Amino acid sequence: MTTKPTEKHSQLAQVSAAKAEENDRVTQNPGGERGALITLINSIYLADIPTDAKRSMTDLLQQLIEHAQLEARFRTLLTKADAAFIKKLEADYPNLTQRDTLISLFIKLGYDTREIARRVGISARGMESIRYRLHKKIGREKHESLKTYLAKL
Repeated sequence: MTTKPTEKHSQLAQVSAAKAEENDRVTQNPGGERGALITLINSIYLADIPTDAKRSMTDLLQQLIEHAQLEARFRTLLTKADAAFIKKLEADYPNLTQRDTLISLFIKLGYDTREIARRVGISARGMESIRYRLHKKIGREKHESLKTYLAKL
């Protein structure tokens, strides 16, 4: 009889550890140096280096700034592939809200409905409703997999 509470405690400890690890990852915010990147771009413009080199360096820094802005907007760390996916999704479907875009990213990454609901702060039933409306906004039929479609995007 004591094994059930122990098992439950063990499961909760694992979930808690996973959440703590995720919080640590998110709060490390490597994109927080936006001001420093802008200062670096300005320094490159003033430097006495060839124009082609300036252009390639400033383009790269501009991409880093855009990436940092996306991370700040969605309040989560993004890979380059995640950022590219968000840009493509927003270009193809400008009617999607920021929450729709974030949920689409989580669906593409393989999160289940309950986990997405927890991350977004809504009920699982509310998440199911959002997925249904997302199907409509993206133009998918009920029987078409949203995850498969988003993975191909």
